[in-house]
Amino acid sequence: MDSQCVSILPRVCGVLLVSGSSLPDDTSLEKLLDWFTTVAQTGPSLLEACPCLVDFVSKVAFNYASGSSILSFTLKLTGLIGASEDGFKVLKECSVLKLVFNPQHWQEAGLWEDPCLRIGWIQGLKMILQHSEALSFFAQADLIEPLLQLQTDPSLFVASAANQTLAQVLLLCQSLSSVGHNGSKNRDLEHNSEISQLPGSQQILRLLAMLLVRVGPPLRDTLLLAVMNSLEELVTTSCSQLTVPLLDVILAANSGLRDDCVPKQRLIRLLWAMLNMKKPDDVMQAAAAVLRSHQSDPALSAHSARVLLLPLDIVTGVSLLDENSTEGELRILITEQLKRKSCISMICVCLSNIPQITLMASDRLPCPQRLIVTAVLLLLRLCCVDSSSSSPGCVEVVRFITGNSKVQKCALEALLVLSKSPGVKMVLVEVFKVLTEYLNSPSSDPSVLQKSYQVVIKWVGVCPDLSCITDQLREGFIQAVRKRACDTRWEARDSTVEFLGHLVEVPSCWTFTEQETEPLDVLLGGRRFTVPLLKEALQDPESYVRASSISALAQTLAPSWQDGTALTQEQEDIVAQLQEVLFQDSEGFARRAAVKYFTAWFSACSSPSSCWLLMQSMPTVLSQGVADLDWEVKLHTLELAELLLDRAFPDPSPSHSYAVMSDQDHRLPIAGQQSDLLSSLKNLVDWGVVSALLCGVVDCDRPVALKACQLLLKLRGIVCPVMDNAADTRVFCQLAGASVLQQVRKIQEIGKDTHVVSEACSEADEEGICASVDPECVGVCEVLRLLDLDEKLSILTQSSDHIYNSPLSLLQDILTAAAASSPPGQDSRQELVMDCY
Repeated sequence: MDSQCVSILPRVCGVLLVSGSSLPDDTSLEKLLDWFTTVAQTGPSLLEACPCLVDFVSKVAFNYASGSSILSFTLKLTGLIGASEDGFKVLKECSVLKLVFNPQHWQEAGLWEDPCLRIGWIQGLKMILQHSEALSFFAQADLIEPLLQLQTDPSLFVASAANQTLAQVLLLCQSLSSVGHNGSKNRDLEHNSEISQLPGSQQILRLLAMLLVRVGPPLRDTLLLAVMNSLEELVTTSCSQLTVPLLDVILAANSGLRDDCVPKQRLIRLLWAMLNMKKPDDVMQAAAAVLRSHQSDPALSAHSARVLLLPLDIVTGVSLLDENSTEGELRILITEQLKRKSCISMICVCLSNIPQITLMASDRLPCPQRLIVTAVLLLLRLCCVDSSSSSPGCVEVVRFITGNSKVQKCALEALLVLSKSPGVKMVLVEVFKVLTEYLNSPSSDPSVLQKSYQVVIKWVGVCPDLSCITDQLREGFIQAVRKRACDTRWEARDSTVEFLGHLVEVPSCWTFTEQETEPLDVLLGGRRFTVPLLKEALQDPESYVRASSISALAQTLAPSWQDGTALTQEQEDIVAQLQEVLFQDSEGFARRAAVKYFTAWFSACSSPSSCWLLMQSMPTVLSQGVADLDWEVKLHTLELAELLLDRAFPDPSPSHSYAVMSDQDHRLPIAGQQSDLLSSLKNLVDWGVVSALLCGVVDCDRPVALKACQLLLKLRGIVCPVMDNAADTRVFCQLAGASVLQQVRKIQEIGKDTHVVSEACSEADEEGICASVDPECVGVCEVLRLLDLDEKLSILTQSSDHIYNSPLSLLQDILTAAAASSPPGQDSRQELVMDCY
């Protein structure tokens, strides 16, 4: 531990002892505890490093005037100290343990009612329960009683922490085999076996579920035997509030048992009992839980699937289940439930579990998946406000589900999954019609529109044959997309332009002419429809839409970039607009997307140098991007600069982008290579890469400066070893801005080099490089060599936390806050030292 921390820690303890002492912020105590935890885990002993802590804990235990946060912190600290056997012995000898962890002590002081203290007591207890001595203390002090009572605490945080600590007790019992610990374990099991007699049944069931997942035999078997009767009793009560926690317990217990063992058979009977309850909502929840748990019992899974499909069968009238099915009574109950507003949640449970149903083997499915697709499509039509469809099933439900976005999104999500069903081509036209209806409907919520677009992409992607899409369907879809591109809600416009970009990436398909083509051409008529639409969206008043349109344009034009197709006038206009976005857009989203556009363009071109407009735009994009106020724009600009650097100097064995590059890396044979290096380096200077990197390395945003420093080191490793001895081939670049110039001036002032400034500049004014912020000429190799990039990299790779969030800084902040709150004329430090000792 740092000696400075050791020297001032007693004073900090004194500050914490003083009633009413202010702390720098609410997290100071948690940070202090985190530091102590780190010391305890990495050092030999917490008490060896911080001997004053025992005295601090003892004084707080008797000082009822301490605030609740200090008391809670002290309880946790006591647990942390006692987590080691040596620390436990010291606390025991000082008689601190019995006092601190005695609930009656805090009740008599009138402090137990504070949930902050109770949570500290529980967490301290959990920390200390790491060894056999602590478990013996836990049993002898009879702490199981208050811990069980805290399971039903009105504070959810306290109750949850009590559950976790009880689980830790049993897990520790499992790992220790001494006789002295069985008493506490058995007593715990006895309490938990009386679930139905406690008011906090939900908390106990959560504890049981947690334990059954984590413990192994023989404790698991003992626990199951202890609670099985109570579980059976709870199932027969049919209490809806206990359905979910009961299922969690049963399924957790069932997952690790052999099929032929008695407890497994009893648990399966419990699941059947829950699937045959008289409350439809509870039965649906039970069926969903059984399917999610992937039970090995085929009859149980098949019955659960039939239960979950019943609402869809009833609402749509599509016969998904056998008429001779055994769910006759349940069908009547669910039909009655569907006539009430609460039907929404039931239908959503049904739809959200369709993905689990489709995973079942075909011989266990209640019906072919194509029928489920038909039922979901009919349900979507019933939910659409503008649809004229009527339900052949339960008519009363329609008034509740029409226009309900929750049901619509669940149905669309189910349709996404059902796209993988066999024979989907047969219903593709119906799917397309329903989705077009939703896109055309003015009442469709933006989130529903977004989900509809996702379904289109998914279904088109899995159906390579789109010959069924007629001209009439295409025209209706085009009109719907055009309408949504002009929607008054920006979310709808944003989803539309995103869809146009994603559609380009869908694999090729076949049309009725048996020719391979792109889905974009089949559905929307190709780029002649989408590009003008996206170009218009560049002027959208919402920045999210502008950013999405830029990204979609990059996706749309990428194939033509890869083919090397000549740019059209429209594409040249787009480049001009994007440069304008970089200069004038007030929102960072659009500017980030603009830089990424040029990055995608450069990456897609096999020969960027042949694209004059792209390379002509580079200096403007790099200079403007690296000077942006948004750090992400600057970082994306440096990523573009990295691509240019890699293209200029191809590396046969590329290293990790964040690896530190030494001067020996990328060393090329000197003979015959200087001219190639010189040409490539001049290209980088002309493109504005070097200036952008030198500007970025002094940026105030650490990620930006770090990236620029790494790239400059990479450039130095490539160029300097070959070019250092070639004085007649020096390459100069221009610097704009005072930051880099100031660094160069500091180097000059200490006499490291006087040749950084170009000869032309130095003849005019040797200090001209520092005299103004106008661009100045500097030698690239000289700057790379003189800027202490290695030291800068080591500083940048360190998080600022190593200074501002260090333990020493934290302790000093606590002392400073205490001094600021002291009365005038009082020497707070002298008071604190005397108080501590």
